[in-house]
Amino acid sequence: MRITSGILKNRKLKSFNVDIRPTKESVREAVFSSIGGTCNNLHILDLFAGYGSFGLEAWSRGASSVTFVENQKILVNQLSKFIKDFEDKRLGVTQVIYADVCLWLQKNTCSYDLIFADPPYRLEGAFISTLTAIDKNSSLSENGCVIFELSYRENIELPEMWKIIKEKRYGKTKILMLKRN
Repeated sequence: MRITSGILKNRKLKSFNVDIRPTKESVREAVFSSIGGTCNNLHILDLFAGYGSFGLEAWSRGASSVTFVENQKILVNQLSKFIKDFEDKRLGVTQVIYADVCLWLQKNTCSYDLIFADPPYRLEGAFISTLTAIDKNSSLSENGCVIFELSYRENIELPEMWKIIKEKRYGKTKILMLKRN
């Protein structure tokens, strides 16, 4: 797995023996193309970060800040190592938080321009609980967008305060681009 564009283009994210499903490069590239290719000066939140592939990609593409939230300590440690190894004066600031996503969102006081949410496919109810937590705490800026990755098999019931801007399937992955109504 590697970063596909920006300052860190072609830098590799070495995987190790942890039961996670990193987002494929082709899916990330399609997602970033659909939002204009860059993240210049955006504040990014990467929920259920795992290896941090979405957030690292945004960081490489000019995000002014990226906050990663992950609840597996081994992944938090690995992500922190990637960030340390990739540091470059041209890159924005980062923060890696070891916490349960929904509990952290309840306490969050920051607002983000772009939120990536990629929970484990087996995590039941993650779609609704994550969107509800984002909405309750105003974690999304006024014109912000949530990009949610889920299994193509998952049937969702969209909360009324949200609308789907774009929906696309990539193999077994479904990507939803969401905004508030």
